[in-house]
Amino acid sequence: PGRVEAVVAEWRPAVSQQSYLRRLVQLLLQLELDDDALIVGRGAAFVLTDPGTLHVRVIAPMPCRIARLVQRERLHPAQAKRLLDASDDTRRRFVSTSFGADIADPIHYDLTLGTAELSAEEAAQTVLLAASSKSRRRAGAREATRDLLGRALRYQRQPLLPRVSETIWRRCEGRFPDG
Repeated sequence: PGRVEAVVAEWRPAVSQQSYLRRLVQLLLQLELDDDALIVGRGAAFVLTDPGTLHVRVIAPMPCRIARLVQRERLHPAQAKRLLDASDDTRRRFVSTSFGADIADPIHYDLTLGTAELSAEEAAQTVLLAASSKSRRRAGAREATRDLLGRALRYQRQPLLPRVSETIWRRCEGRFPDG
């Protein structure tokens, strides 16, 4: 969060909403290239499309969230509920207006963690395990795709099989649109 927060804090007061969103998307895409980035919020699940990127939604029932905020910030429960409602509404509106999506739609996430009964450590371990597994599958799938495409290019050079690489490419391009 330090790197993202610093850049976003610098942009926010000086740019329009449209310019802010354009810069935010550029930053998110750059962070996606870093492989080891952890991005919390900012609509990242609606921007980042690399097959190796893990999209996680963390949820908990409102009473649990209120209790945690009361304990962490020493607030009255009613004040904590107002803050959480306002934060939820702001996040929901940001994703809806910026990306035309519903933040709660599970289709946008690989993993949804209900943290009412999970400790922070258990939740973190679950995310790390899922990210590691997805990263290994992606690396293996990319290697298999490269092998298929390499073989297809070799076959394409043969006069009797002029369309093999196109067939294989069509089969693979949906999974790995960036090549």
